[in-house]
Amino acid sequence: MKFLVSAIAGLLASAAVTAHAQDAAPFRATLLGEIVLPTGLKTAGTEFGGISGLDYDAANGLFYAISDDRSERAPARLYTLKLAIDGKGVHGIDIVSSHDLRKAEGTLFARKDVDPEAIRFDASANRIFWSSEGDAAGRPAIYEAKPDGSQIRSFVIPEAYLPNADKTRGVRSNLSFESLAISPDGKTLWAGTENALAQDGEKATLEAGSPSRIIGFDIASGTVAVEYVYENGPIFAKATKEPHYNDNGLSEFLFFGPDELLTVERSFALGIGSEIDFYLASFSGATNIKDAGSIKDVGAKAMSKRKVLKIGEGDFGLDIDNIESVSWGPEVDGQRTLVIASDNNFSSEQFTQFVVLKLDAATN
Repeated sequence: MKFLVSAIAGLLASAAVTAHAQDAAPFRATLLGEIVLPTGLKTAGTEFGGISGLDYDAANGLFYAISDDRSERAPARLYTLKLAIDGKGVHGIDIVSSHDLRKAEGTLFARKDVDPEAIRFDASANRIFWSSEGDAAGRPAIYEAKPDGSQIRSFVIPEAYLPNADKTRGVRSNLSFESLAISPDGKTLWAGTENALAQDGEKATLEAGSPSRIIGFDIASGTVAVEYVYENGPIFAKATKEPHYNDNGLSEFLFFGPDELLTVERSFALGIGSEIDFYLASFSGATNIKDAGSIKDVGAKAMSKRKVLKIGEGDFGLDIDNIESVSWGPEVDGQRTLVIASDNNFSSEQFTQFVVLKLDAATN
């Protein structure tokens, strides 16, 4: 299946625009361009959207993207994409293929039995890892699979993450494993919850953030190796429209260095819009809370973090949407590119957005 969308076809591709990084940032970000796809776009009869995870296969110039369709519009699935990126901008997107995500026995996931959120490609073994925020009972999952979506294995999730009957333990609905990253040495798979587990603390508010957990699985054995606390910030603004919904949480991360994550906190307030904050978060000095039933029992020191970039409504000329994906992209002019993508929630009031930033090393 091939479906080519170009800037000439009437979808937005922006020219390079200088971005504003925070004073402590080790890079200067420049907007190379943007591609926007409308809700309702179909490829081979299936609606494209719900992009909640993105990762780059540099050898083949492909991006793996995962949809959070809960097998409601079509079977749960991943896509391979190509983005035309160079020093002059972003010129088009090619939806190359679609692959159904499958259970261990090879069957498709039933309706609402899975909620795909994050995806990472492991070039060393030509495999992917992907996460589900919850099955029909709200239980999260992490899977290893082939690039065609066929399952290899599932990881054993610690009991602390599994919701109990009265919801006093485990992940909260829609606030589970939004983030995945593979360590630079290829030995550890990291996963992060969007907000606190029920027994660890409250959801983010206007006044206070929420303590997410970031857990590291030894890839070879599948066992938990280490676990840390990551403190999300408060919600950035008060909602101004009914039903006055707002939130903030950890929506994705990837490794910036051997001991440092580039994290994305996505905050939204109805009537105001979105603010996307990027942080560098370090494991150094943080308390390993492995096997802790509740972080309240261990007095954990959270990971340290510093803000390095903010994208709010109108920044860089963008109408920023529901950013849930972040991936490294191809090098441009010898510098890293960062690709972020939005989940349109299959809503006619939203859109699928791919934004490409070039990160030039800071000179000061």
